[in-house]
Amino acid sequence: MTASREYREKLIDEVKKYPVLYDTRHENHRDIDVRDRCWTEISKRLGANCEILKREWKILRDSLRQALKKSRKGTRTKAGLPCKKWRFQNRMSFVLPHMMIREDNRTAIEDSKIDDMEMQSEAEQELWEPSTSDNDSLDLFFASVCQSTKRLPTKYQNQIKKQVLDILLRVEEEHDNESSLIQETKTERLGHT
Repeated sequence: MTASREYREKLIDEVKKYPVLYDTRHENHRDIDVRDRCWTEISKRLGANCEILKREWKILRDSLRQALKKSRKGTRTKAGLPCKKWRFQNRMSFVLPHMMIREDNRTAIEDSKIDDMEMQSEAEQELWEPSTSDNDSLDLFFASVCQSTKRLPTKYQNQIKKQVLDILLRVEEEHDNESSLIQETKTERLGHT
């Protein structure tokens, strides 16, 4: 069992303790403050950023919905065998009574794109692997952004990659300029003493 699988299992178990996060009929489900307090508690227990945990939970929930859809359609592997049950399907069964399986009213083209996404191998559907470095929250953030981006059509993936790279290059240049200014200031001070 990998660390990331254990981490996801812990996240699922923590969310299960807070029905307000997944039960749309819960009296406080629409109260953002209540839900945020729950996420803060989960964040403290797991030692991760709330926003990253929320995104990961959304990915898990979407993956469950996708697995249920495959099961309902009777999707089979290339070898003709029924698809395996998604690894977290049993663990997330507490969510099932609160999920709505949306009926598709899409065009044939949109359906085929969704079907193509659903047929990706399990390896491609793997979620982020948390690292053990000091930059865990940054790693988790970019890994979750990556997973969300992978779900988009290639056209949008390319737009996102370009925009992220543009921002990164601009900020690096800004940082380099600031570092140069600081170095110049230090040099000037040393020259005047």
